[in-house]
Amino acid sequence: MPTEPANADAKTARLMEGTLKSSDMSSTQVLPAGFERFELDGSLAFYVGRLPEKLCFEPRDFEALWRLHPTEYHKIKIMGRMVKTPRWQQAYGMDYFYTGRINAAEPVPQILSPLLKWMQENIDERLNGILVNWYDGSLKHYIGRHRDSTANMVEGAPIVTVSLGEERVFRLRPHDGAGRRDFPASDGTVFIMPYETNLAWTHEVPHHRRLAGRRVSITLRSFSKSW
Repeated sequence: MPTEPANADAKTARLMEGTLKSSDMSSTQVLPAGFERFELDGSLAFYVGRLPEKLCFEPRDFEALWRLHPTEYHKIKIMGRMVKTPRWQQAYGMDYFYTGRINAAEPVPQILSPLLKWMQENIDERLNGILVNWYDGSLKHYIGRHRDSTANMVEGAPIVTVSLGEERVFRLRPHDGAGRRDFPASDGTVFIMPYETNLAWTHEVPHHRRLAGRRVSITLRSFSKSW
């Protein structure tokens, strides 16, 4: 497993000494050791790290989390019509409004409580909403190019994503420009996208024919209120 993302210039990556710059966030935030900062366009950044060993999901934990996926696909509005998402989704803790629909939150399940607590203590105390996406490669699940909805989100708060299971590509593209930056989303990887980066860059997880395994992404956001 390479430690540097594909298509990313290694010279733009530097090991963080534990601090997110104030230009990335609404305030300076101390990060756990080992996170790397990747410059995207000279002013915006993206951070990559890993879960601490105590929070890594053992196979039995991954199976328990996998069993939580809904039986039905969430529906979103695209070009004025309702379509099913090509993956399973469920919000926990706080409702999430995106693509013309509300994903009504359920209580945070016990299996995710330690992760939420650690993120609040080590990344940003304002994180209070979780969206889980379950990807089955054999069903060609993916998520297309998009920027996260900021409706009811706390301005300046980061978006944090944890990847579990089969490795996939987490792809960033400038919203109003060309090019792309690919980052390996391996089991236990943590991505931190500053608020301003989400406004200017899209992200996606494409499907690849050779990948038929299962992946779960756990994304944490900060909301001022539910819908």
